[in-house]
Parts: sequence; structure tokens; C-alpha cells
Amino acid sequence: MNEKYNNIPAELRTLNQWVAAGPDKKPINPRTGNYANPADPSTGGSFQEAIGMGMAHIGFTLSSQDPYTIVDLDDPYKVNGEIIGERDPRYERCSQIATRHQKILSVFKTYTEWSQSGQGAHIVCRGSIPAGVRRDCVEIYSEDRYMIFTGNVHREAGINDCQEVLTSLAEVIGKKPADKSELVEIEPDKSEEEIWAMGMNASNGAKFTALCRGDQTGYASQSDADCALISMLCFYSKSNAQVRSLFRQTELGKRPKATRNDTYINRTIQHIRSNEAPLIDISLIASAPVIPPAPAANVLSEIAPATVDAYSFPKGLVGDVAQYIFDSSIKPAKEVALAGAIALCAGIAGRAFNISGSGLNHYLILLARTGRGKEGAATGIDNIIGEVQKKYPTADQFMGPANFASGQALIKSLDSKRCFVSVLGEFGLMLQQMCDHRANPALVMLKRMLLDIFGKSGHNKILRPTAYSDSEKNTKLVQSPNVTILGESTPENFYESLDESHIAEGLIPRFSIIEYTGIRNPTNPNKGMMPSDKLVSDVGTLVTIASTNDQSNIVNPVAMNSEAEKMMNAFDVEADNKINCCNSGGVDSELWNRAHLKALKLAALIAVGINPHIPIISPEVAQWSIDFVKREIFGIVKRFQTGGLGSGEKRQDSEVLRLFEHFQNLDADQKLKNRCPLGLLDKAIIPAAYLGKYTGRLSCFRNAPRGARAALRETLDNLVEREALALIPEAQLQTEFGTRMKIYIKGVGFDSYQK
Repeated sequence: MNEKYNNIPAELRTLNQWVAAGPDKKPINPRTGNYANPADPSTGGSFQEAIGMGMAHIGFTLSSQDPYTIVDLDDPYKVNGEIIGERDPRYERCSQIATRHQKILSVFKTYTEWSQSGQGAHIVCRGSIPAGVRRDCVEIYSEDRYMIFTGNVHREAGINDCQEVLTSLAEVIGKKPADKSELVEIEPDKSEEEIWAMGMNASNGAKFTALCRGDQTGYASQSDADCALISMLCFYSKSNAQVRSLFRQTELGKRPKATRNDTYINRTIQHIRSNEAPLIDISLIASAPVIPPAPAANVLSEIAPATVDAYSFPKGLVGDVAQYIFDSSIKPAKEVALAGAIALCAGIAGRAFNISGSGLNHYLILLARTGRGKEGAATGIDNIIGEVQKKYPTADQFMGPANFASGQALIKSLDSKRCFVSVLGEFGLMLQQMCDHRANPALVMLKRMLLDIFGKSGHNKILRPTAYSDSEKNTKLVQSPNVTILGESTPENFYESLDESHIAEGLIPRFSIIEYTGIRNPTNPNKGMMPSDKLVSDVGTLVTIASTNDQSNIVNPVAMNSEAEKMMNAFDVEADNKINCCNSGGVDSELWNRAHLKALKLAALIAVGINPHIPIISPEVAQWSIDFVKREIFGIVKRFQTGGLGSGEKRQDSEVLRLFEHFQNLDADQKLKNRCPLGLLDKAIIPAAYLGKYTGRLSCFRNAPRGARAALRETLDNLVEREALALIPEAQLQTEFGTRMKIYIKGVGFDSYQK
């Protein structure tokens, strides 16, 4: 199977609307082997059945019964099978189309993949249009068509609701050109010699020359050949008089029908000119908003902020482990799979390999809302270790305890295992307790140990013993302790108690935070499958090398090629600049403080997975790791900037504005059920009652000292004062809409307040 097919959104892969296709791209019913009818989804099969055909392509059939629409952007430099080169006069128009395609790609914030040729793109979104439209290498269909899927991702995202943008674009594309009942005569801007040269030197110059000589090969009639040649001449010249003159100099134009009068030629020119529609005016859709899928009303308390595109899997063992976890999870999510893969590989290789004097241990926090499949990481790790241990008994030595009651307990674990990974459930609650100023001594010690151990993983580094009045609590000296942690939590438990002090003290910046904010994916039919023999063997090889190195107390250094080293050095300088330019307190500085080390250790881990015998960081691996670290830092910084952390006033402001935007995405029936007046359904408003209903469920309001209702009143007053919201006068509401309840409308400062 093409591994890229796993990139296709899971919600599509669960539907029975898949077909197979050969090189000719004719759709085949995977259940019968007969041709499939794109207008009849019942002639399709399951995703696995389509793949099982073993044909060149798989495709998805669009139906009026599903919520999907596809925007197909064809290769703009390919016209009627011809590749248009820079010397071709048509190249400028092709370039303009390409520019417009880029604009279209930028405004659709939804899953997008490259076409089979790699020169076109397919945008998959939720929404519908009345009928299919096409123009300027853009096609839009909601039904009765099928599209080849490649999994070659351009925008790695969920399939989002883009109805407003979709409607706007479809209207622009479907707009008919103005009727040209009369030909407008203008003066030529090129000489006839220039026109002849352009035609003969174009990429279709051979066809142009053949028609000029009277060769009608490939055309059904002489009139068709006339039309083809006049069409080319019209493209090169906007002067109708010049087109008539040039055509009559060719063998086709010397016939009596063409020389008798202008009627025949003018009629052909008129037909051609009427189809010369102007290019799509993308400016008409540039400002149209993209509507994200609205979360269900009963989970509003867990609305997450917008996130960047999903993570991709790196090459080598880390990527292979991630792919297995993804393929075997009950609710597959790439972020979950990647977190599990990094944790497992670091838990095994952390002490056996070093980069820049540091081991390869990692602290990871995996965040996902309840029921989104984050347990898949722990389950995948257990399945792999269980199978590997059958052939490589030392594999279990790299699995640590599932909980640490104290710092002393952590150190005692290192007495018997100096390198391991621990998967800790509900880690967000543990972090809250450790970071609380009222934390008990055991948790204070645990936090101190975690702070200390992170930097003691390198060869010959030592975690020194600690003595207590109670000698039973004394800890021993540990050489090169290598602890990898994968902590699981929900965003609410993790973020609600986090503030700048927790960043400044240094524990949180040591963690890489991987967050899944997507939908609850459909149940995976392959859930629980065991790892392949190859994956077991590859993990076993790493276990053998790590065990041997541990027993001999040696490490393998991870090298970098010169280009990767330049990239890492440049990232180090970038991190320094970010730290030096920070003017907003200690948050940015602390987050960037360990950015280079994190990227270095992650790149080294991936390099080990690619070649554990001679690991070398390549530019590709370096870039992947740098991007990973940047994504994580930007995510935390954005939460601080928008009030998405903690439980103070800024968090309350942020939640109210988020609920406001969510209300705009409800359909008319939902708005009416939530007491929106009929005359305000299409306005950017929100009833105060709606806010009261849901803010009471949010911890930042629920735990406010004066209670949720008082906190909401104060928050709304603050937002009105800052002109983010405005309260519609009661008299106006009663007179115009027959209601006396409080309703807020978007203020002039709404957008700027969110930044």
C-alpha cells in the first residue's frame, strides 16, 4: 500500500465511496471489478477494498448524501495536453492562473493534497454548491464526480466547513462572460511578422504551422480546422482586421468561403471572442471568512484555539513506530502516535547515544480532549515492547514505573534502571500539584529531581545523592540518569493552572507539548493489530545496542553533516535573538532558552532511528526537528498572548470572545433554540443568556472568587469598555425585535482585541 494513503483524513476512509483506477483513471468498482458510476456511490466500496485492488490509483466518489465538496486546481501550465513553456505567448496567462491558484489555496483552511502529477491540487472541504462549475483550470463539484486521492499532503488539516468561501468562489467561476454581439475593431499592437513568429515558435508551433499549410489532420471538418487556426490568431492578436488578414494568407483562408466576404470569418471570430472570459477575480473571495466546524453544544467547555497543521512522521524508526501506533489505535491521531514514538525510542536510546554532551531523553506532554484517543500512545508502546520482549528479553528494562510518588521514588527507580520511559496518566493534575505553592515535600522533591535529571543525561554526568534525617529516604549517586516521560492530560487540566511563574521556574520549558485539537475520529477497523515482524526486529536491534552500551558504560556519539550543523547553529542564533528581543517578561525567554537543545536531541534521536550503527543528522532531519520545536513554542506563546492559559481576567476575556465566534457558526435552528431573535440571525451578535449558560462550565469562571455570574458580568463590562463588544440598547431590542433580554454585538475593537 502507498504509505501516503494514511494521510487521507480518517472520516473519508471510513466511508464506502471508494473506487480503484488504472493509468487511464477510469473508476473501477472494487467489489465487482466492473466500471463504477461516479453518479452512483453504491458502485464504490471501502477504502481497504479499493487499496486491495492493487491498481495505480484510488478515488473517492462525491455524493449529494455526503457533506463534501472538492475544488480541483488543474496544472495551469498544461493546456489541452500541451506543456506551456516560457517562450509560448500563452505563458503569461498561465502564470496569472497559477497566481490565482495560490490565492485559492491560501483561503481554504482545510485538507488539501497535491494531484497525481504534483502540479495540481485538490481541496477537500465541507459545503455544497448547486451544480458543478469549471473555468481557468478550476473545477468545483459536490456530487456525481470522483477524484483521485494521492495522500501527498499540501495542507495537513481536518476537513473543515468552508461554505462561505466555497459559495463565493463558485459564483465567480460560474459567472458567464458578457455577450459580445458585436465585434469591436481595434488597432493591432504587433506587426504581422511578429504574429507569425509567435505562432511558429510557440510550444504548439508545429500544429500552428501545419494548419497554415492547410493540413486538417485530426479535425472532424474543415470548419473545425478553420476555427482552431483562427482561435490561435485571436490569441496572438486582439485586432480583428489583423486576424482576417493573417488567416487569408494561409492555405485554409484562401478558400472562396473565406475570401468571398467577411461574414464567415467574422462569425468565427465572434464565437471565439465571446469565449475569451476574463480570468477569475480572486479579490472577490479574498476577504471571505472560513468557518471552522462548530463543536457540539455540550462540549463548549472544551473549545480549543485554532492550531497549526498536524504533525508529519519523520523517516526511520521514530516514523515507523508512529505509523504503527496510528494504524493500530482505536481513534487514530497523528499527534498521539508521534508522541508515543518519540517517547519509546528515547526511552530505549536515551543513554546509549549522546549529542553535544547530552543524552537523548525527552520530557513530553500529550494533550487531547477526553475520548480523542490519547490512550493509543501507551497501548502502542505496550504492544511493541510486549512483542519485542519475546525475542529480546532485555526490552522490558527500558520501561519505567507508571507513577512517581516522590523524588525519592524516582531516584530509587534509577537504581535498577538507568534509562527508561514512563507513561504517566493524568499528568496535568500532577503538574498542578507539583507547581502549587502548597505542594507537599514529596512533590516538591519530585519537581526538583525532574528539573535536575533532565540535564544530567549525558555521559559521565552524575546525579549526586541526597541525605535526609530519615536515612531510609536517602538517595544514591546515579551516573548518567536517563528518564523519558510521556505525560498525558487534557488541555483544560494542563492549561487552566499554568501561569508565567511555572514557565519561569523552568520545569514546563523542559517538556515538549504535543496537542491534538481535532475531532473524535471514527473507530479504526484495524485497532489492536500487532506490530509487524520488521518493526519488532528494528526495535529489537535498538534494544540490543542500547543494552550492550549500558552494560559497558559506553555511548555512541551522533554526528551531523556540515549542512545540518549550519542549520542547527543558525537555529541556536535565532533562539539567542528571540531571548534577547523578549520584552514581555520571562515567558518567551524561558521557552526559547532550551529550544536549540531540544531540537538537537530530537534530531539525534531520529538519526539513531534511521541508522543506529552510524547515526548522522541530515539537513532533512535537522529541519524537521527545528520545525517541531518552533511549532511547540509558538503554540504556548500564542496561548499566553490570547489569554488561553491560567484562570485570570485575560483567560475569561478570551473564552467569551471564543464563545462569541462559536455562536456565529451555529445554524439558524440552533440560534433560534438559543433565543436569538429572528431578525438578528444573520448578524454578529450573541445573547447574554447563551454566554451565561456555557461560561459557568468553564473553570476560569467556575473558580472565580466572586462566582461565575459576577465574573461574567465583569468580563462583559470590560469587553464593552474596550469596544470588543457593544450592548444593543434595550429600547431598540424591544421596538425592533420584541425582546428585552441582553444581546451583545461585535464591537469595532473585536479583531484588534484578539491579537
